[in-house]
Amino acid sequence: MTVIIRRDDKFNNLLKLNLRSRYNQKRRSEDEVHVSDIIPSSCIRRQYYSRKFPEIDTISDESIYHFIRGESSEFVITQLANMGVSQAHLEFDGILAHPDIMSDESVVELKDTLNFNRLNITDEKFKSYLRQLLYYLVITGVERGVLSIRYNTKELRWIKSDSKGDYFFQPHDAKGPFTESWSVYLPKDDIVREILKNEMVRRKNLFKNALEHSDVSILPRLSQAKRSSKCPKCNFYNRCMNEDDETPEAQEIANELDIMDISGVIDFRPFQSEH
Repeated sequence: MTVIIRRDDKFNNLLKLNLRSRYNQKRRSEDEVHVSDIIPSSCIRRQYYSRKFPEIDTISDESIYHFIRGESSEFVITQLANMGVSQAHLEFDGILAHPDIMSDESVVELKDTLNFNRLNITDEKFKSYLRQLLYYLVITGVERGVLSIRYNTKELRWIKSDSKGDYFFQPHDAKGPFTESWSVYLPKDDIVREILKNEMVRRKNLFKNALEHSDVSILPRLSQAKRSSKCPKCNFYNRCMNEDDETPEAQEIANELDIMDISGVIDFRPFQSEH
């Protein structure tokens, strides 16, 4: 008697096929603009390309892993929280929004990450998470929100980089996988609400104009500081960087001062005061 074991990709290929089918069924039309399409820290050009050239946006084993991890985490945490409506369908000035959890008192944004570092306001990823939640607070008119980040890996510290890759070490006191949550308060009469509202509407109009006229050049690429970590991995890199142009106006948008980088706009405290 012999137990025969062979590598077999049929099951993974089935997952890829079905995930592609699900993506196609939920594919965003050119008439829809979602909050995630227009967040400044994300690439608005990638959102354009994914609508215009979906066949280039391939499904990989990594895509399947991220999808399953994110969907399962969101489902379980939403059920455990049991505090409001999940994935409510909202529309604001032609912008679609689906907060993870929403009640009359608060909006909760759930994030799931493989990041080795524990994020805070100095990180672009954290700012991106925060801005999405702030957009939801503006859209709903709710003052209080919760940003909940689930870390899936044990904390690592970066040492250096060279031609072979990045080097990390794991401290003895490294934080393990866990969930960290942040309370966010944006008063209804705060001028930041109006600034964020104008920002959303402006980027939505720009995005729709680009789609309508099939003109990606009016959309800004990511700023130079963000390109090295995000752009080379993008399936649309060559088309974006080497084939399609970027207007001077779009370049100006990419280099505008972020409201979150203005002193006094964000009051961030890593630990709650006892007083």
